[in-house]
Amino acid sequence: MSAEPRRLAMLRATTALMAALSFSQAHSQQVDAGQDEQSPVILAPITLLADRQGTDPDEVPASVSIIDGTEIGERGLDDMQKLVRYTPGVEVSRQTSATDPFNTFGGFTIRGVGGNRVQMLVDGSRVPERITDGTRDYLDLSFTRQVEIAKGPASVLWGADALGGVVAVETIDPDDLLQGRDFGGTARMSHDTLNNSSSIAGAFAQRMGKDLSVMLGVSRTDAHEAELSNARDDGGIYGCPRNVDYGATTCGELNPADIQATRLLGKAVWERGDEHRLEFSVEWLKRDTAVEYNNTLGPVYSTVTGLPTGEVNHNYHREKDLYRKRFALEHIWKPESRFVDEIKTTLAFSPNGYDRHGRKWSTSATGDQLITDDYLSYEEDYLELDIQATSRFETGAAHHTVTWGFDGDRARIDYSRLDVVNNLTTGAVTESPAGGFNFANADIRRADIYVQDSISLLDGALEITPGLRFATYRMDPRPNADYQVIEGSEPRMREDETLLKSLGALYRFGDGWQIWGHYGEGFKMPTAQQLYTSVPGAFFDLIPAPDLEPEKVKSIEAGLRRETERGFFGITAFSADYDNFIEEFYNPPGTTDYTYRNLSSVHIWGLELEGRYEISDTLRLMASSLAVVCRGGFGRTAPDHDGLRDVSRPCQSDIGRMGRRRPDRRRIPVACGLGQRLGVPGRTLYAAVSFLPGYADSHDRSERQKRSRALGWCIGLGRHIG
Repeated sequence: MSAEPRRLAMLRATTALMAALSFSQAHSQQVDAGQDEQSPVILAPITLLADRQGTDPDEVPASVSIIDGTEIGERGLDDMQKLVRYTPGVEVSRQTSATDPFNTFGGFTIRGVGGNRVQMLVDGSRVPERITDGTRDYLDLSFTRQVEIAKGPASVLWGADALGGVVAVETIDPDDLLQGRDFGGTARMSHDTLNNSSSIAGAFAQRMGKDLSVMLGVSRTDAHEAELSNARDDGGIYGCPRNVDYGATTCGELNPADIQATRLLGKAVWERGDEHRLEFSVEWLKRDTAVEYNNTLGPVYSTVTGLPTGEVNHNYHREKDLYRKRFALEHIWKPESRFVDEIKTTLAFSPNGYDRHGRKWSTSATGDQLITDDYLSYEEDYLELDIQATSRFETGAAHHTVTWGFDGDRARIDYSRLDVVNNLTTGAVTESPAGGFNFANADIRRADIYVQDSISLLDGALEITPGLRFATYRMDPRPNADYQVIEGSEPRMREDETLLKSLGALYRFGDGWQIWGHYGEGFKMPTAQQLYTSVPGAFFDLIPAPDLEPEKVKSIEAGLRRETERGFFGITAFSADYDNFIEEFYNPPGTTDYTYRNLSSVHIWGLELEGRYEISDTLRLMASSLAVVCRGGFGRTAPDHDGLRDVSRPCQSDIGRMGRRRPDRRRIPVACGLGQRLGVPGRTLYAAVSFLPGYADSHDRSERQKRSRALGWCIGLGRHIG
């Protein structure tokens, strides 16, 4: 379907839904006539990441940022990059490489560390890791209660992958829509000029008797490629190597793309007094992206000699169908026990992945007409069990809140790749399996136990929070028949275990002032792709690295903050030492091999500033800044190197826009914003403008990175019923 009919169809659907909600609102008002009108209960955001309990983020000895659902809706935050625009120390890069040309996001970068070193959660379930020809763009922010971002290692409470931090999305429950009534709902529609996206979302909840409530939410988004406002078609000082005269995309724009995303969220909650709460949830996300990969059109030039190869690309159409599902059962029990106050058990099954297909029409160097089909399938399925217990007691003048439990999961990873070349001139068909970045399939088991004690002293003025986690990890490879084993680097089982420690302290003084500090450790095993990639090629070979060591980190941070009735100010200094940092695509000197290796160390330190002020009930001013520096050693067998590492290699997706820096250089991005909400009872009109200075895209490896600015407006209309 073309873009215009889709927009007309969406407009009709939007109009129908808003009309239905208007009728429901009128009906609700008639039913409630004569009754006292109840005002919605607005609760302040609380953090679960810092202590797993639910605490004011400004009352924990850690650096945690929270973006609540109201702010997400009012500011039109409909993707990962917009979400963290005003969060210091957090970035998201847009990926447009040859291996992932679908304008997706590569994941979150927190204080210079990102990629798979930042754990991503949706309602406590893991989001798949990113592979070289993949993505971590599995998030949809519809029906979001809040997003929490923990900066720095959070492995003691959240496991091995939280080496650089955690980003956790929490979805809404029926109570968020009901707000004390028998039924309620919300509807939202918006349009964003940055990528010409149009979205509609609606959710409805119903109370079914005294103990049971249910909800269902559905959203739909249609979008295109982002439009860059300050990029140059000629590539500026870097030049533009594309065959624009042949129809290739210029260097000042992204390839044409059509994106369609649909999401469903359903929940049923049964509550029996204050003692039991049972929740069953179903989530389904499907995002289809089609890209005309036009930047490769025209004559092909050798990346080695720069001379034409004789090949000509005429058309290249690529598609990716991404999905994320989750089926979960959660039980909260508050027993009448002197030892345990609460036990929360969550069992979840979360299948995730994508199917990718590309079709290229080309002429070979010999003049043959070719059609090349490439197929890739990636699956990462999780079965997770989390048992969390809470015990509260006192010892003398100290009040203890002990959080302890078990956190485990089993993951199954499957990767398959097939290339089929149909020679229309000769009639020959050639199939080549296990290409791309093929690696052995694997089964992963994590089984950890943890404990953290929040100790309150001096009538609550001082809090000390020690924590421990015993983490175990096992990976069993399952190479299929197409996997090419390299002698001496055969895939083999890997397992490890470690004891992780943390210690936090917070002291309150004066009028809203706090000083705090935190020490944390992190641990992350290599991924299946890092251990088992094996792809012999004509010009170079991708070699497995089964002897990689786990990455580890020791981090310390300290901060000063103050919160007033209408404002907040905070300053945080941090320092983190990473050992065995894994570098990708390392080329051993004198070979044509590419592999992974451990770096001896990487040291990252910096300073964060953050502030906000509520000018009025509907007007907020926000500002943030970050300075960060990264240094690193070259390799485990290389001599120590005190200079600054070329971070574009070991920290490719992690340091983001730092690039290569001299030791005396500092990266100090500043972000500020001003937002306003205009509201009437039952309806909310919001508008937001996004301006991203120095916005950077990751292009093909053969091209230089270019900077451009993106400017977009988002306007939306929402309505609540009930």
